[in-house]
Amino acid sequence: MKRTLMIVVLVLFVVTAASAQQNPKAEGPGKNAAASIATVDEIIKRYVQAVGGKAAVEKLTTRMIKGSVVTPSGSAPLEIYEKAPNKFLVIIDSPAGGLSRNGFNGTVAWSQNRQRGLREMSGPEVENFKREYDLHREVRITEHYPKMTVKSREKIGDIDAYVVDAVTSDGIPEVLYFDVDTGLLRRRDVTVQGTTIQAYFEDYREVDGVKLPFTIRRTRGEFTFTNKFDEVKHNVTIEDARFDKPATP
Repeated sequence: MKRTLMIVVLVLFVVTAASAQQNPKAEGPGKNAAASIATVDEIIKRYVQAVGGKAAVEKLTTRMIKGSVVTPSGSAPLEIYEKAPNKFLVIIDSPAGGLSRNGFNGTVAWSQNRQRGLREMSGPEVENFKREYDLHREVRITEHYPKMTVKSREKIGDIDAYVVDAVTSDGIPEVLYFDVDTGLLRRRDVTVQGTTIQAYFEDYREVDGVKLPFTIRRTRGEFTFTNKFDEVKHNVTIEDARFDKPATP
């Protein structure tokens, strides 16, 4: 079971995005869903407003998050550091798998863990990290997904959502689900090694004028693994050196 924790954590943070292959149950034929479909521009505009607006997002220069990764076999402390325009560092300190770090200093992307040691990352692996940990991702969504098409209006549990087929800037298809009532992003579907991962964004809270999900729940087959955030701070001092690839021992 200890190995399960590390496998799940690695899948969580080393995601090669691809096409989503699972869709929720569509609305019944008695509803005229097509008549109530919004346009992509309307959905994205409302999403930006829902999270706090362009000005509120762009005033953020750094973000520090502390919480935990919860898996079926246990939990591990989690720290996330983001710095505009494109730096990030993700740290998981797992009792079972040891310390795992993934970072990008704006030029070099790197990963370090017990299983594979210290290595540089490239290709789709890096691009997905950039989308996930872009400090201003909410207002740059059209840059990350230059091709978007509204597919339908469907139910995710009790939530009515617009389903948007999206293609990333590096050509990877995904599916995004936006809450019809609130405008917030509620789900993102990607595929990892032929298995669909559904990420659910829950427990939105306002921090410094910007709404963020404090729970990101991911399902992969029978597994559920969750990021739970306890503390979020903005515009704190984070030295650039923190994001650099560590020196080789």
